[in-house]
Amino acid sequence: MYKIQGVKVFCNFFCKVGIPPAVREIYAALNFAFKKMGENNMLDQRKMLSEECNPIMDLVKYENSIKQIDVERPVKVQLAKDGKIIKLTYDGVEMNGVVDRPLKHQLGGRIWENTNDFLEIDKIWEEKFSTNPFGLEHELASVFRKKDLSIRYSTDNKGENNIYGIVTPHFINVNQLDFRQNFIETIRKNTALKLKSNGITKLKYGQVIELFEIDTPGFQTTYRYGLVYAKNNGYEAYKVSWEREVLICTNGLTEWKGSNYQWKHTKEIDLNNFITDTVNEGVANQRFLEERINASKEKALQQSKMTELMERLSLAQASKKCIENRLDVELSDVGNNEWALSQALTWVGTHDKSVPFTAKPKLIDLGTKILEKSLADILCAKAQVGRNGCYGLMLPLGFLKVRQRLNRNNSFKQAIS
Repeated sequence: MYKIQGVKVFCNFFCKVGIPPAVREIYAALNFAFKKMGENNMLDQRKMLSEECNPIMDLVKYENSIKQIDVERPVKVQLAKDGKIIKLTYDGVEMNGVVDRPLKHQLGGRIWENTNDFLEIDKIWEEKFSTNPFGLEHELASVFRKKDLSIRYSTDNKGENNIYGIVTPHFINVNQLDFRQNFIETIRKNTALKLKSNGITKLKYGQVIELFEIDTPGFQTTYRYGLVYAKNNGYEAYKVSWEREVLICTNGLTEWKGSNYQWKHTKEIDLNNFITDTVNEGVANQRFLEERINASKEKALQQSKMTELMERLSLAQASKKCIENRLDVELSDVGNNEWALSQALTWVGTHDKSVPFTAKPKLIDLGTKILEKSLADILCAKAQVGRNGCYGLMLPLGFLKVRQRLNRNNSFKQAIS
């Protein structure tokens, strides 16, 4: 292999400086051979991957069993009493589906076309279901009359049909193995990405992601390019999710999804542009984070703000003690600055096994936000409330004042009793 590479460099050099036509013909033959070798390597890799047990191959095999109905006649729509299951009936074929985000977005977005925001669609859907579920069923059925749609579904081992997605005639099927092969071929022409996969995994909601190293030496963080392989369900798109990590201590940071660069199923997008745009965006974010690290090292950690933060954290005292202990280590290592606090939070979230599992990603997120913004910005920000109506890791400032007032009242009552 080394000799072949040497011959290639030799030919490239002499073709630039000018040599006799006979040598040029030899070079052309060698160049053709190199190209064929690359193609054969890619074919071998695709074959090798297809023979392995991995999430991409599992997805390809599963989608090979997907069936499709092109709707040309009325569809009957029925919602379960609790609204969590939907049944579509077409020409005697019954298909059941979970009323989740993709299905609500695919159907609701086509009914209420004045909005594409999922939260708004979800709100309209839930309001209509609670006030007039039969009216909602009628609206959902009307989508199939007004739009040119197809229903994709799978059949399980019990013979039950499960809705996989709703697509249009413009939908382009993409085999995930083929996409990966084209992607890797393009990577080889791109110097920013190393041709090294760090593994293929399946995420919480079934998405398949593969991580590739990105070659950016000289930074205090490492970024990994996470290619998310899309299902052929009419909802998902190929996109990038970046893994970020502080090099010196392997502290995890929250993943970064970038902007809206996506490779969709409904139009052809130049793959080289997709890779170049997403890589450049990731490198820009890495530069931004580098600037924020340096700035946080210059930002003194104020005791009053640190006290407020610890009081507002919705954590058990034992977990708070873990943060304080780690902060002492970081303060000793890097000085009294906000970088130390960010490092302490992300370290506990990444490495401390005594902290509850549910609190770990929240601590990593908090440490990342303090790094990307500042402690003052985090303390001034509006407290987040989950869909269950509960506050997140940070309690609101007003909540803290109310608790202090209640504590004073309790102390007063105890004093006079």
